[in-house]
Amino acid sequence: MLSKNIKLLASAAAVLAVCACSSDKVLPKGERLSVLDPVAAIKPDVASAAGKIIIPAAAANSDWQQEGYNAQHVQNNFKVGTAFQKQWSSSFGKGSSKREFLISKPLAAKNKVYTLDAAGRLSAFDIKNGNLVWKLQLHSKNDNVDDTALKGAGIAVNNGVVYATTGYGAIYAVNAQKGEILWNKSLQTPLRIAPMAANGNVYVQSVDNKFYALNAKNGEEQWKYDISLENTTLVGGAPAAYSADLDMVVTGFSNGEIQAFNASLGTPLWSDVLISNRQAYSSTFLDTVKAAPVIEGETVYAVGNANILTAIDLRSGSRKWEKEVGSVNTPLLVGNTLYVVSNTNDLLAVNKENGDILWATPVNLGKKPADVMIFNPVMLDGRLIVALSNGTVYAYMPQTGKLLNTVDLDEKLNSAPIAAAGYVFFVTAGADLIAYK
Repeated sequence: MLSKNIKLLASAAAVLAVCACSSDKVLPKGERLSVLDPVAAIKPDVASAAGKIIIPAAAANSDWQQEGYNAQHVQNNFKVGTAFQKQWSSSFGKGSSKREFLISKPLAAKNKVYTLDAAGRLSAFDIKNGNLVWKLQLHSKNDNVDDTALKGAGIAVNNGVVYATTGYGAIYAVNAQKGEILWNKSLQTPLRIAPMAANGNVYVQSVDNKFYALNAKNGEEQWKYDISLENTTLVGGAPAAYSADLDMVVTGFSNGEIQAFNASLGTPLWSDVLISNRQAYSSTFLDTVKAAPVIEGETVYAVGNANILTAIDLRSGSRKWEKEVGSVNTPLLVGNTLYVVSNTNDLLAVNKENGDILWATPVNLGKKPADVMIFNPVMLDGRLIVALSNGTVYAYMPQTGKLLNTVDLDEKLNSAPIAAAGYVFFVTAGADLIAYK
């Protein structure tokens, strides 16, 4: 095992099912190779999943304030209703292009939806009609720090404040109601990951693998941790996860490590390396941890690109179980089951207690699979919703993995949908925010 302990040392039934769209851009000739290095299709560990998966009743939610829903990244079976119709669509700025990437996910809080475009424009929209409430252009505070391909990294909302990270190396705190800047701080290096706000702090990771805890009220540095830099990694990343019960924060890095800290003091508590034995000596594989850790109780669930999915005891850092499964998408934990989109393009249901794979369903990427990304699953009204970047949205039965429905939204999508106040929100690659209800 490659883990190590450092203790104090170092639809919407018919709804969200599917969408598809085509691309008319001219692509270079030649064979397209995946950096995700897919392995053989994953097989279930049990003959039948019958009676093994418990789905909680669908519940309404008013907000979606952080990437992964909350600071623990534990979601729910969200209630949105079975009538699925487009309500409104609003442009929020600049989308992905040859020169810039749109990677920020939308968030919702107190009847507003917040977005951050590829050029660093932060916007707030009325959740009911899509009208623009305010917009704010985030500028560079240091001419020497400029990630030209990625101006806007991500956002978090907490206690009436929107926190935004940028490729300029700056983090902004903005009044969520008025759009006024409360403070901003330059960290002198580009930021490509959304912040996580909890415990009176904002937790931020820079592109060179520095992890910061900043005071949420004024941006003052509380503590910092520096880990070894991986020269090649995937665009973007995932925010840290927080446990209020244990006052711990856990985050992943581009070198394949996840690290647990005392959230208030920054003391390193334990670390683990999410790299399988099969990939440990590969010089061509990307070891990055791009999926956010998920914390429930005293267990953290984590998955790396280098083929390790594991459950770890939050206090000790000891692995409870592990599977040779890789993913760049944050697992969905609902009830007693983890749902994972693997690097082999399989949708998996995994028993959270012992790691048994209960069922595995291949996700159809269409006619041009090399051009399509799969986003993390969400659960809406008892349906597992999996969106693809080509605009296809699938709905699966969570107990069996059976495909229930496919919907074509006729838009290229940028991320998985979020749900709030009975609405379902999609963001397109062209920077349109679309609301369904």
